[in-house]
Amino acid sequence: MARILTVDDAPAVLKILNLVLTTEGHEVTSATNGMEALQKLETSSFDIGIFDVNMPGMTGIELTEKTLKSENGKSMKIVMLTTESSDEMKNKGKAAGAVGWLVKPFANESLIKLISQLV
Repeated sequence: MARILTVDDAPAVLKILNLVLTTEGHEVTSATNGMEALQKLETSSFDIGIFDVNMPGMTGIELTEKTLKSENGKSMKIVMLTTESSDEMKNKGKAAGAVGWLVKPFANESLIKLISQLV
């Protein structure tokens, strides 16, 4: 199974992600903002990142760019999890290096399917 870093400023979203992903056997580490996520990346590596786009301080798109440039993050597969669904935002995420896009609210099955495709 995969080591997954989830980043979202909404505690409820992190809780749902943790529950769904650990039930599937994945190891989940959570962060509430981009800076906290980058700190976790300094000491650990992950297979997959699930990043919220709209967060205070650093957007998920900025976090994606920084993650993929970091030593422990350069081989991560990153999924954007957001309320944003415009093609413009999806293109920004793709340009930053994101390989998936999941719109909130999401069905647990959609999340599980997407992650299983990336593992």
